Amino acid sequence: MLQRPKTAVIILNYNSAAHTLRCVDSILKHTADLSDTALVVVDNASAKPDQAQLTALASDHVTLVHAEKNLGFAGGMMLGADAVDAEYYFFLNNDCEFRNDVVAVLSSFLDQHPQSALCSGYMLDSDGKPRSSFNYFPSLWLMLLGSGLLRLFSPSRYPDRRKPYAQPVPVDVVTGAAMFTRGTVLKQLGGLDTGFFLYCEEEDYALRIKQAGCKTWFVPQAHIMHIGGASSGDALLRPALQREFYISMLRYLRLHHNLVYATAFRLFIVLKLLRRAITGKVPFSLAVFVFKGAPGKESLRYKQPN
Repeated sequence: MLQRPKTAVIILNYNSAAHTLRCVDSILKHTADLSDTALVVVDNASAKPDQAQLTALASDHVTLVHAEKNLGFAGGMMLGADAVDAEYYFFLNNDCEFRNDVVAVLSSFLDQHPQSALCSGYMLDSDGKPRSSFNYFPSLWLMLLGSGLLRLFSPSRYPDRRKPYAQPVPVDVVTGAAMFTRGTVLKQLGGLDTGFFLYCEEEDYALRIKQAGCKTWFVPQAHIMHIGGASSGDALLRPALQREFYISMLRYLRLHHNLVYATAFRLFIVLKLLRRAITGKVPFSLAVFVFKGAPGKESLRYKQPN
């Protein structure tokens, strides 16, 4: 590995080595200055045949790190980050592929904006169509009124997620699939919160960045294809992943809001889930699960084989 690369790209693999191989290949292809870029591929306790496919990646530019158990998204990414000291860290889903020199674009942007600590690029699906690249912090107002109405009162606070942008835009949250962050801030804040197993890590990290007085940006000049669902596409996992999302969402609310607000938010979620359950879109058991507080002991973190 490089002594101290400017940028460390951390890629998490979980039983999806084919995606990881394509992801790494796209980075090596589109990154002009590989002399200052290190790639760390973290295998999150995949099955042995999947792990074996990753061995071909080991090189001067790619370091393989193996987790003894599935640490989840934040845990796996931080295991990779701990393996290298860098100025910038790029937490990248393995089902992403570069479409231009993303590292150069995003590192240059943060170089030029010292008060900013987090950014991401323009996300595309496999057909080249736009995907969601940024989001807003969860709030009751947002759930009740929607971003379109709130945008009328505060257009800068709620930029249109469907609008094409030619210039960088300050946003609340960038996609968790591709988070490019300043290393000093990451360390100052204690890293990604490994208390989240899946989901809501990006909202939590972006909010802590805002509270630290730094900014988050969407930088459309960086182009990234994101397929989505590489490690969680199995239909059998879907109910468990739905529960996992609400475990993380309610944890986020408890961490960043008072009890009254968090409870009101939870009850509003329950009402929405009940309405969806009536139309058959979700099981009634999911609404009951959230009503009970989506207990963390039900997380997939605790349902792994020993």
